[in-house]
Amino acid sequence: MAKPVGYLPTLDGWRAFAVLAVIFAHLVPSAGLIGKLPHWVLWVKSGGGEKGVQLFFAISGFLITSRLIEEWNLFGIISLKRFYVRRVCRILPPAMTYLLVIALLDLAGVLSIHWKYWLSAVCFFRNYMLAGAGGFEEHYWSLSIEEQFYLIWPGLLVLSGLYRAKYTASFLILAIWIWRWIGFHHIWGATIGQGGWGRSEICFDGLLVGCLFALALESPGLKDWLAKYLTVWAVVLIIVIILATGGHSFTPGGRTIQSTLMPFLIVATILNPHTWLGRLLEVPIIRWIGRLSYSLYIWQQLFAFQRLIPWNSLQLVALFGVAALSFYGIEKPMIRLGYRLAPPPSLGHNDLGAKPR
Repeated sequence: MAKPVGYLPTLDGWRAFAVLAVIFAHLVPSAGLIGKLPHWVLWVKSGGGEKGVQLFFAISGFLITSRLIEEWNLFGIISLKRFYVRRVCRILPPAMTYLLVIALLDLAGVLSIHWKYWLSAVCFFRNYMLAGAGGFEEHYWSLSIEEQFYLIWPGLLVLSGLYRAKYTASFLILAIWIWRWIGFHHIWGATIGQGGWGRSEICFDGLLVGCLFALALESPGLKDWLAKYLTVWAVVLIIVIILATGGHSFTPGGRTIQSTLMPFLIVATILNPHTWLGRLLEVPIIRWIGRLSYSLYIWQQLFAFQRLIPWNSLQLVALFGVAALSFYGIEKPMIRLGYRLAPPPSLGHNDLGAKPR
């Protein structure tokens, strides 16, 4: 019988860099630093928020599919019921708490929200509303894509089976690439803007490529080949390419390059965690930021763009403080509850206090 996989190294580190890229992209304009930073820093920032989200997508697709594959290998079946119980406990409590807080702040006159956009965030279809029209809930466009994806992919994986699932994922990725190119060039035009680029049918590949990598690693030969050739220097080259395409995040080619290359970063360090890069990603403070990444992403919109307080060092302190309260007070206890209600084959984090079956 297959053994439980347990904790996958370096994923928390990549989560940390993903959320820091989003925060950096949002806070630099807020701080008035656009004309003050060196050119290379602005080059790295270019498309930084989008690249951070793409990295989140790759991690999410890879991790969730790996866990589903693990359950299949251990028990010969995937329980969609247990999967969705864990997802609900993991995603909804922090997300809904944030939306409740901004609604109360609106009613108190502290800030102003647009209720139809707020409702779209509650129902996870914010990605089909106008970008920038709301504000405090605008970042839910990426959460909407993920939640819509997980209403579809686990069922497809079960129906396809592990062997055929890689072909299903490959077909869907190719179809999305083609549709994105057609839409950009013949339907929406080059002025589509970020609002159009949040549509699930042109963003799902960011998750699907991660899913495909998880399926591909079931082949021992391919896994060994990737471990051999995905060296640190290969990762550095991939990062340079991703950074170089930052200004093209809202083009079909740039998006395709980013969604394809992101999983290589993840797989490279999972397979070779003892390199200096792997050790960097496992540094405790970086892992801690990675574990806070979901709460950081949820709450950062309140502190970005000078929403509640002007830019100063307290802005980041306040953000990390609120995110820590969210993680330890809401997120972590609800993950524990989900693990008790629907035990996974193994734990992703060994400090959650739940026992896998």
